[in-house]
Amino acid sequence: MKKSVISIAALFMELSVMAQPVAGFENTAHDFGKVNESEGSANHNFAFKNTGTSPLIIRDVTTTCGCTTPEWTKQPVAPGASGFIKVSYDVKGRPGVIDKTITVHSNGKPATVDLHITGEVIPTDRSPAEAYRFRMGNLQLDNLHIAYDRIYPYEKPTLTVTAYNPGPETASISFVDLPPHISVNVTPSRIGKDEKASIKVTYNAAGKKEWGFVNDRLKMILNGDKSKDYTLMVTATIEEDFSRWTDSQLQNAPVAALDQTVVEAGKIRQGEKKEYRVKISNSGKSKLLIRKAESTSRQVEVAAPKEIAAGASAELTIRYDSSEQSGEQNKTIFIITNDPKNSQMTLRLKAEVI
Repeated sequence: MKKSVISIAALFMELSVMAQPVAGFENTAHDFGKVNESEGSANHNFAFKNTGTSPLIIRDVTTTCGCTTPEWTKQPVAPGASGFIKVSYDVKGRPGVIDKTITVHSNGKPATVDLHITGEVIPTDRSPAEAYRFRMGNLQLDNLHIAYDRIYPYEKPTLTVTAYNPGPETASISFVDLPPHISVNVTPSRIGKDEKASIKVTYNAAGKKEWGFVNDRLKMILNGDKSKDYTLMVTATIEEDFSRWTDSQLQNAPVAALDQTVVEAGKIRQGEKKEYRVKISNSGKSKLLIRKAESTSRQVEVAAPKEIAAGASAELTIRYDSSEQSGEQNKTIFIITNDPKNSQMTLRLKAEVI
């Protein structure tokens, strides 16, 4: 009798594990090839089918650049049914290489799937006023934002911003107080009338000593005048390259899981400060490192342990300040770990501030 009870329990657990949704994408990468800037945008539908045995819910689709806009199936996708992730890339004012990553967050297994778009934007013939539309002092720049998107810690990529001098006087460019992980080379440093200069920014990802989405501001000096506040924004998403892991590392990897992905805070009076706990566990065979836990909202603070031993669990503490908030609130928290199958987890806090 006892053996039968154990067998039934084991069968129930097996069925529970099997009853899960799976987002089966036809393709996870798309190459647009050459796209003319005059087209305005490049669009692609990533089709998927729920090959699992329970409804699939796409919780969020995130990108590392505002130039990439996603749309997706908002209703639960039944087993055997299909859905889509539509990706639109804004090519206007972005000549050059397309290389972007879109991350799909769902209740499926795996919980995140990366989609990749590539291509090349062919620039249209533009006047200097159109090509260099960002004025900074007596110069015009083609961009004020240097976006590296995804970088692995061993990489040191370089991106370029071009400055144009419409004249009539010669202009000079220099930078001060650069962060140690960023170097800048300006060629030439002095620009005559109707001349251009290349501002090459090299990013040492390992030197940043952070993970996930990061940003820096570079202070630029024009014509030696330090009283003016001219800055270039630099952003990047630093991720671990799990493709370099050995089979042994992957077999003994940590496995991260949250006991809930949505914190239902209910009704909160405006100005109240609330605290919530979410359990995070490691069912893998090695130490789980929590590299970052933060919210996109300044009203939310997250406290997390730095590591969790194999087979152990711990708590995330979420503090929500409802000051200056009203109505329905939906806050997002990102947790970055060294779990190769679930390196970025998304947690949401929902509340109604009254």
